[in-house]
Amino acid sequence: MAKIRVAIVGVGNCASSLVQGLEYYRGANDTEVTGLMHPLVGNWSVTDIEVVCAFDIDRRKVGKPIEQAIFAKPNCTTVFQAALPVSNVIVQMGPILDGIADHMADYPDDAAFRPADKEPVDVVQALKESRADVLICYLPVGSEKAVRHYAEACLAAKVAMVNCVPVFIASDPVWAARFREAGVPIVGDDIKSQVGATIVHRTLSRLFNDRGVSLDRTYQLNTGGNTDFLNMLQMSRLKSKKESKTESVQSQLDTRLDARNIHIGPSDYVPWQNDNKVAFIRMEGRGFGDVPMNLELRLSVEDSPNSAGVVIDALRCAKLGLERGEGGPLEAPSSYFMKHPPVQLRDSVARDVCNAFIGAGPARIAPDTVWGDAATKATGAARPRTALILAAGRGSRLFPNTSLPKPLAQVHGLTLAEWVVRTLRDSIDIKRFVVSIGHEAETVRSHFRSVANRSGVEVEFVTAPDWTKGNGASALAATEALGDEPFVLTMCDHLYDHALPLRLVRGAPEAGHMLLAADYDKSNLLDIDDVTKVKTDALDIAAINKALDVWDCSDTGVMYCTSGLFDGLREAAKDGDHGLSAGLAKLAAQGRAHVVDVTGCWWLDVDTAEARLMAERYLADRLRSIG
Repeated sequence: MAKIRVAIVGVGNCASSLVQGLEYYRGANDTEVTGLMHPLVGNWSVTDIEVVCAFDIDRRKVGKPIEQAIFAKPNCTTVFQAALPVSNVIVQMGPILDGIADHMADYPDDAAFRPADKEPVDVVQALKESRADVLICYLPVGSEKAVRHYAEACLAAKVAMVNCVPVFIASDPVWAARFREAGVPIVGDDIKSQVGATIVHRTLSRLFNDRGVSLDRTYQLNTGGNTDFLNMLQMSRLKSKKESKTESVQSQLDTRLDARNIHIGPSDYVPWQNDNKVAFIRMEGRGFGDVPMNLELRLSVEDSPNSAGVVIDALRCAKLGLERGEGGPLEAPSSYFMKHPPVQLRDSVARDVCNAFIGAGPARIAPDTVWGDAATKATGAARPRTALILAAGRGSRLFPNTSLPKPLAQVHGLTLAEWVVRTLRDSIDIKRFVVSIGHEAETVRSHFRSVANRSGVEVEFVTAPDWTKGNGASALAATEALGDEPFVLTMCDHLYDHALPLRLVRGAPEAGHMLLAADYDKSNLLDIDDVTKVKTDALDIAAINKALDVWDCSDTGVMYCTSGLFDGLREAAKDGDHGLSAGLAKLAAQGRAHVVDVTGCWWLDVDTAEARLMAERYLADRLRSIG
């Protein structure tokens, strides 16, 4: 298999750890490698990565082979692999722009940057000549102009980018659109460490919320003695870094802290610490009875090796994006590897969606119940054994600025996909799921496999070639997979409690008929224009459409069907209408479509950011904590 050809911008401590690691792991077992989250990504191991191009501005590094430059001052990270093979990769002079803070001149040579007296090379030409696949950006914090210069070069040279610094490129909608239009993948922004201050702080913040502890205030103070901390003594360069780290922690809280109650950021430069970073975290909260509690933690790590393994994963995911022809931010890997990604997720969910992107789900874990105990399951009901999940849509209203598939949207710690699977499994004992996929099909497929694996259910897939025409086309794609057996049909973006499917399946539909779970309470509808409205005649559907002026109840997006559903969908398709409601209308005209009253059951169409927030609030109030 061809190597992944990597360009490095900024041959500092982080680059030193990365290059050392590429040699250190050479010949290691591909399935058991300490220090790596993914020994294999696609078919690439660590040994399939080679550095082919490097840029810096320091006179002690420019013009030197990279295997020498990574050990030059002011680098001060741990040397764990001193012997490196001879390469022909010579560090080239990059543009300085805003890459050096003014105060660096006030510090000793061994601690600070010293610019070379050379003209910068043409970065685009250098990338093309080296045939680089992925560029890793390790520039200093605050190098806004310099990072954008290299981002422009990636676009021009069609080289994927891994942005390890808090200059917002992947998470900026304008830049994201430019990478998407150019067909160039990017993973960003601001790399997380394996076990660093931010990931620990995020995890503890989530723990407080999940265990019912109210977090009132918190700080994270960091000290270090490398050039990163020296650079950040200039406060004007810290704005994006503080935003990145603060938002990373805030994103894990159900209720954001007031700005005065959260302080996260570099605190001081201590020269003798070198590349050792020490983080002090304090969290103050209230538990049962509003009794106060507090937590204090001290974390000491070698800063640069702590991120190198994450970068190795990120660059391999960027190469996967290139291989698949995916342009723009790779939201799933970015959510797991970066502090300030385009889409913030809980780390457990981010890991899952990243594994889904890679195409290998996490190890199997025992299934658990998240809505209630097994006593709530249907007993003696006319239960189907299969559910059809419509998961082919784009979800542009929920994720207007990204390509993240809607089934992977997170609500209260689980994705929409996982909520639907677990709800039907735990309420009416569904064990077989047929999933109709379309947009970002492979990512959705991998995620559902992961969900099925740990939920103890079976899953199979049908691809809807005409999914863009409507959800009726997505349902029709499952005709052969479902055959003549009755099944529950559910939208992937509709959440509901256990009571709704329990009530729906108390009676089975006649052969060729279908039953729609209908809600007669109109008082809590979020977006009345988007509601599918139903006019009934007793328990029969008389009309169904979003544009009805006179109507009785709402379509909850859950129904109990026979193969007769496909008759109605085919008839509607002949008229050029590929909506699910159009198919139901055809059956209704033949007296074959009916309603089951589920008024009083909770349900919500999670189609917008507002609906997602409502779902978060409901689940936080009603469901037990999910670890």
